Amino acid sequence: MAFRDILKANLDVTLASTSVSTSIELPFDSADQPLYEKNMKKVYLDSDNIIKEPLIEVLSFNHVIQTTTSVMVYLSVDAKTPLTDIDTITEAIINSRFAVTGQNARTVDMSTSFNGDKLIYQFEFNFVTI
Repeated sequence: MAFRDILKANLDVTLASTSVSTSIELPFDSADQPLYEKNMKKVYLDSDNIIKEPLIEVLSFNHVIQTTTSVMVYLSVDAKTPLTDIDTITEAIINSRFAVTGQNARTVDMSTSFNGDKLIYQFEFNFVTI
């Protein structure tokens, strides 16, 4: 199962009682505007981005491989009228990394930016398996 699907299933449950919802759509552009900017208060999860690289190279060519899977998550809200439960929402999104098991590392970086009157939250999940 893709990590995106695991994260989405977890967020469907944890965000059910908040003022946002998750979207099954990928965060593609519509009329040159990302869907997460058009449809505020919806959490969009991008596809898994998988990078495999040798961690330790050995002579027999049976290298130890490190696999890093990244998933980007987006949420935009009205910057002029902040959500009262935004702290709960961001905490739930960050903590959804624990739904993915069997990884050597599960990290998430959150950043925010403004686009007009929209406040955009971006979460970059990184899951590392050796």
